[in-house]
Amino acid sequence: MIHRRDELRAQKILQERAFKDPKIEILWDTVPKEVKGDGLVECLVLENVKNTEQRELPVAAVFMAVGQKPSVDCMQGLVDMDETGYIITDQACATSVPGIFAAGDVRRKELRQVSTAVGDGALSALAAENYLGELKARE
Repeated sequence: MIHRRDELRAQKILQERAFKDPKIEILWDTVPKEVKGDGLVECLVLENVKNTEQRELPVAAVFMAVGQKPSVDCMQGLVDMDETGYIITDQACATSVPGIFAAGDVRRKELRQVSTAVGDGALSALAAENYLGELKARE
């Protein structure tokens, strides 16, 4: 695991698991600069952020993860959000504003994975359909 700082900000339980796993080596204060290979990934060019020293690391694959900051700038001031910028919803993905629903990793929730985001999408679509049906019934 290549990490640009000298410490992790992940949940403590996740940090402990990574530190205990003998298959995980953490390269601190390092950033990837280039992926090299001829049709396939063969190595990464890495740079130490403290001394700018570069080296190559042979690898067969690259998996990128860059933090967990929700992309919700367009919703600022419109719907209720928590202190970290995630949209607050109820169980049906409804926000504090009637007719606005939030799904996936922009919602405040415990688990952020593709599988939960897909479930949120289905749930919020159903909730939006029900909301629109209620509006139509009032007409």
